[in-house]
Amino acid sequence: MLKIAIIDDEKFFLNLYSQLIKDIFAEYYVTVELKTFCSGSEFITFLSKFKFDLLFIDIDMPEFSGIDIAEKLRKNYQNLDIIFVSAHPHFVFEAIRFNPYRFIRKSNLKPETKEAISSYCNRTQIKYKMITFELQNGRITSEKVNNIVCFFAVRHTVYLVNNSESETKILSRKHSLTQIEQTTKEYGFIRVHKSYLLNYRYIKSINAKSVILSNDDEIPISHGKKIEIQDTFMKFLRKEEMI
Repeated sequence: MLKIAIIDDEKFFLNLYSQLIKDIFAEYYVTVELKTFCSGSEFITFLSKFKFDLLFIDIDMPEFSGIDIAEKLRKNYQNLDIIFVSAHPHFVFEAIRFNPYRFIRKSNLKPETKEAISSYCNRTQIKYKMITFELQNGRITSEKVNNIVCFFAVRHTVYLVNNSESETKILSRKHSLTQIEQTTKEYGFIRVHKSYLLNYRYIKSINAKSVILSNDDEIPISHGKKIEIQDTFMKFLRKEEMI
C-alpha cells in the first residue's frame, strides 16, 4: 500500500484532486492510503508520526509554501518522492533543485497527473518487486529487489547480500549464479565476474579491474569486461531517468 499526502490550501481543490488521484491509482490496481492537509505546517506536524511514500504539494501557499516544505523534507527525509502541483509554471525553475518526481500544471491537471501516476506505478513495481529464494536450510525467503546488494558464489555455494538487513544468506544449491542472473537481469543486476552479480543501484564507480560499491567495497571484474559493464550500467541509469 502506498501512503500519499496532498498539501494544498484550497479545500475545494483538495477534495477534488484527492478523488482524482485515488481513481487513477485504482486504474493501476494500486491500493493507496491518502491524507490531505490544508497547510504546510499541519503536514509537517503530522509527518513526525506518519511515514509517506509520495507527496503532491502545491507551491503557492501562505505562510509555509511548497518550496519551504520541500526544503525541510530534503534535509530530513531524502527518500520521499515529491510531485509539485502549481498554477504558476514559472515555479518549475525554483522547484527543480529539490529533485521532484514531476511538476504538474493545474492548467493541465488531469493528463499530467495521469502520466505522473502511470510512471510512478511502473517504477514502484520494480521498487517493491519481491524475488523468492530457497535457503540452504530449506526455508523460503522473499527479498525486495532494491534491498539486494549482490549475489556471489564460492565454488557451488551462492550467497545473497541484503543491504536492508545487513546480512548474508546462503541459498539452496537449486540456485546457481547463472540461473539467478537470468532471473534478475531485467531488474538491474549485472554479472561483473564469474563469481559476482551486482545490483547496479549500489555501484559507485567502475575501474579497469574492479567495481566500487556505495559502501566502498571493491569487487573484481572479469578481464576485458569494463566497457560492457559500463554500457550495461549506463543503460540501467538511462532507463531509471526515463521512468
